[in-house]
Amino acid sequence: MTNTTDKILDDDALGKISDVLDQGVQPLYVESGGWEEIWITCKLDAAICFCLLLLFELARRKTSVYLCRLKHALPDRKPKDVPKRHPFAWVVSSSSLSDDQLRHCIGLDAYCAIRFLMMCRGLFGWTSIVSITLILAYKHGASHLEGFYGLTLGNCEHVLEDRWRLWLAVVFTYAFTAAAIYLATREARHYLRLRREYLRRGDGAGESPQPRCSVLVERVPPRLRSDAALHQYFAALFGHRDVHSAVSFVDCAHLEKLLDARDAAADAYAWRSEEGGYGYATITSDEGLSDLAAILSEKEQAVQKCQESIREAKEARAAEVLEAHALLPTTPTDSKLEQQPSFNQAASKARDASLQAISFLGAVAGLNEISRRYANEDGASSTGVVTFYSPAVASDAAQLVLTARRGDVHVSLAPPASDMLWPNVSIPKDEVDERLGAANVGLFFLALLWTPLVASVQALCNLEVLAHYWSALKPLAREEKYESLRILVSGSLPVYIMLALLGALPIVLDAVAVSYAGVKTKSAAHAYVSSRYLYFQLLQIFVTVASGSLLSVLRQFLDHPKTLLDLLGKALPGMGSYFLQLVIAKVLFSLAFELARPTALIGVVARQGVTRSKYFKVPARVRRRLRRPPEFDYGSYLPDFVLVVLVGTIFAPIAPVVALVCFAYFAVAVKVYSHQFLYVYVRAYETGGAFPGPTLARFFFLALVVGHLTLIGHLILLDATHQAVALAPLVLFTLRSRLDVRRTFELPARYLDRENAVRFGLYETRRANRHATPRRRRRSVGESSSDEKDDDLLAVDYYIQPALAAGPVEFDAAPQSEMVARAP
Repeated sequence: MTNTTDKILDDDALGKISDVLDQGVQPLYVESGGWEEIWITCKLDAAICFCLLLLFELARRKTSVYLCRLKHALPDRKPKDVPKRHPFAWVVSSSSLSDDQLRHCIGLDAYCAIRFLMMCRGLFGWTSIVSITLILAYKHGASHLEGFYGLTLGNCEHVLEDRWRLWLAVVFTYAFTAAAIYLATREARHYLRLRREYLRRGDGAGESPQPRCSVLVERVPPRLRSDAALHQYFAALFGHRDVHSAVSFVDCAHLEKLLDARDAAADAYAWRSEEGGYGYATITSDEGLSDLAAILSEKEQAVQKCQESIREAKEARAAEVLEAHALLPTTPTDSKLEQQPSFNQAASKARDASLQAISFLGAVAGLNEISRRYANEDGASSTGVVTFYSPAVASDAAQLVLTARRGDVHVSLAPPASDMLWPNVSIPKDEVDERLGAANVGLFFLALLWTPLVASVQALCNLEVLAHYWSALKPLAREEKYESLRILVSGSLPVYIMLALLGALPIVLDAVAVSYAGVKTKSAAHAYVSSRYLYFQLLQIFVTVASGSLLSVLRQFLDHPKTLLDLLGKALPGMGSYFLQLVIAKVLFSLAFELARPTALIGVVARQGVTRSKYFKVPARVRRRLRRPPEFDYGSYLPDFVLVVLVGTIFAPIAPVVALVCFAYFAVAVKVYSHQFLYVYVRAYETGGAFPGPTLARFFFLALVVGHLTLIGHLILLDATHQAVALAPLVLFTLRSRLDVRRTFELPARYLDRENAVRFGLYETRRANRHATPRRRRRSVGESSSDEKDDDLLAVDYYIQPALAAGPVEFDAAPQSEMVARAP
């Protein structure tokens, strides 16, 4: 009898699997109740949170893990005080700074992320207060549902009796949207002011002004692929006195391979030369120290020979191109005459410069034999950087149409040198765009495979299903005394699996953007990852959770367009309990994990146990590479912020309890990430808010629109057509507000406007005003705290490729400081 019963139960389990995989039934859907699952999830997450916070409080004096930014940041960028030792002192230390002090310490990029969290904290703080009214109204609905779902809009299913309660949801949505748009507009106005100040003055003392004065030039034609020709081209367009320098990038792939081989040989030599050391090279290699030294010398000579050949090729190319156009510099005039130029000499010089510019631009218009000869030789690439003496001229150059020839000379504001992905700088722009398009097609097919994969994995998060394959789990799946464990597995395990699967996506997307597509900057890679990562999160919500198959959703939508509204209105509101547990996990687990950094702590302890051992000596050059400070990954963190906004926006009018937990998340996140930016993360680059500000604004308005469509779909399913029609204009109003914010604040913030440039004298460069006051001269590149001249602030070799600037191997040199925003 028992065997027969077990067989029947096993058949039921298999039937559930087939329903999930074949028919698209949701494994995570909870039909009723929910409070017991939520309470068990809270207890589990609270226990994990307590352990992580205890670990943090006991180990936060470990400076290489929790205070590592203090070792690498510029002196004036460090916070004044270090958190005291008593518990939760870190909250007070990160809250004691004003907004201006916080922005100065962490930079405008990180400040934009913190301001976004503050804005969402204020929005959901107000929503939490108002949502109490909705909870009370929904609780007394005519459907009389029990448990968690008795506090949702689904409890007001009888339209005739609960029509006024449905109108409450509509009024609440209008008020919520008005508050959200008001806060977003205020933040956009604040962002525009800070962005203009950054473009005009820079990021403060200690930072190079060169990125603000430079433009990135792509699609450079073959005839201009040299430093001298590129410099001459922009000098002909903007004047010689405004152009500081030009750098034409070359393909250094072969040189970089030689440098990697040289570094490997240097590591082997360093391991072997350690007195009494037992390194990897000592154990596995039979070469003696002299043999390793000979190999290292051979690699060093190969690197130097390759560097010299590249430099000679660039110089020869520049000389022949300029000689062909008769544009080599003329013999310098007498210094006395140059100091006291007469009117005729000045006029003659201006006339010669004009004729030279006309001659050069005319020669550029057509390809000649030299251009054809060197079009694909010497590793010359179609990318370069031109630096001007003034940020105003650089901004003008980035906005002007320089040529009427299609697909020729594309100019944009240059990123800082710390933002460049140097192995990719020589890849043509058209090739990068083509690869990005192909990557998008590949990600679409990944989405087709991703959704049934996640649905299958989540279907197995059921003890009855697992018991079919592992007989030892049958008592857990069927006995009443294990009811709490079954609830814990079915409620918490899917949440953590979803977080784990989503956590692996940014790694894949970053590899696609950097290694396959070949984007040229870290910020561009983060922008690509953040947008695609957010789309996958939307896919996870709307397809995987609601249906389990993207193909089935598309097929149903094509057959019955109203299916999309059914998906938005029926499936997502029914998942309120699941998403509430998801946000609780992010509050108690994700933020505590971010603060405690257990993986980094384990890595540092293991590294120090090896490097400080008296039996295992590690060379200094290897130890310096292991001490690389952590960097903030905007590509994965920003979509995580927006995911909570998306969940809160969807469920604020439908399941108001979720809004309370979203407020708790943002209230804690502000404190946690303020501490991390101040004491842990070192800036990998600084775009002056150009990347995180507009990206977060776009994601925020997208979350609002998705929330509106969800509520409209749910109201249509409840036959509340009047309420749904009343909400329809809100979608158009939100989209119009997004366009207004972009047109009024984001687009003007991309470049330095000419009115402010003239107002603050940013066109008055050093060459134009040689006898100007030091204060006036500094305005050409921004304010400075010292008496440095402009020539000291702008460097010819700022954008030189690290492979070309790499010097010989040094073993006894002091470790180089990893200051933020320093040129390589």
